[in-house]
Amino acid sequence: MHLGSDNSKAFLDAFTDGGKESIAKDIVNATTDDQLYDVFANLLTALAIPMKTRSRAGPVSSSPYARGLQSVEVESSFREQCMKRDGHCCIVTGELDTDTWVARGHPEDVDFGPMEVAHIIPLAYTSWHMSATKQPPSQNASAWEFLWRYFPRVRQAGMKVETINSLTNGLTMRSPVHLAFLDFAIAFRPTEIPNVYERVLFRRYPSAERRALPASDWIEFKQALGAEDLELPSAALLDCHYRLAEIFNASGMAQTIDKHWHRWQNLKGDILRPDGGTDIGAYLSLALWERVPCRLRE
Repeated sequence: MHLGSDNSKAFLDAFTDGGKESIAKDIVNATTDDQLYDVFANLLTALAIPMKTRSRAGPVSSSPYARGLQSVEVESSFREQCMKRDGHCCIVTGELDTDTWVARGHPEDVDFGPMEVAHIIPLAYTSWHMSATKQPPSQNASAWEFLWRYFPRVRQAGMKVETINSLTNGLTMRSPVHLAFLDFAIAFRPTEIPNVYERVLFRRYPSAERRALPASDWIEFKQALGAEDLELPSAALLDCHYRLAEIFNASGMAQTIDKHWHRWQNLKGDILRPDGGTDIGAYLSLALWERVPCRLRE
């Protein structure tokens, strides 16, 4: 494996201070191609795949990559409080939640639509643990340890399994915007002004949805009237999502992960055939694809 200077600099630039030093140290300490490959493989298995494993696709435990940590459900209070804080409106489009629109008597001058609450750090992280067959350069670590190592501000913000349903980790979004957020087609880059973000759209953001967005790229997150005591989304978590979005969209890694994820989802409906004709190799091939170098190059 050869890591060109321009590509490696661009990759490092996507990380924050502290994270840059950590990954640069791992790269510099890699004295063989195999060790350098391990650095990449750990970034893939401990950062990229957990971030792209969608909890909306089913229980976290349905992932072929889950490794025995306890599963954490979405608390109803998390959704309710996020919606209350955001005024039951999409933080990107300003549209009102459909149920709230109905409860308010169907006002004709208000745009509305179905709302969902997004986790910035995905719920998948609550049941993710790396396999012991693949170790990072100098230590055995969970996906959380890698996340904290390369994005130290996430740890400083107090994000961990037990706080995954913190309001600082939630955003109210219209369904299509939420889908794009999960796909890293939209992100929010923190600015020097507290709670003010630049809305960043990537090439894969749907064109029709793009035309429906407000003209301004600047979004200010603030509590709705009567919800001033509820915490706003964390700039550190949104910055992590934004930087990973830059990496995913520049490298095309997201599409590779999605391709294998969809193939796994399609296999899930299959059952072991009583005649012994089940293609066990297909299951193993998909479940272990990130461990096989040739598959990483597809």
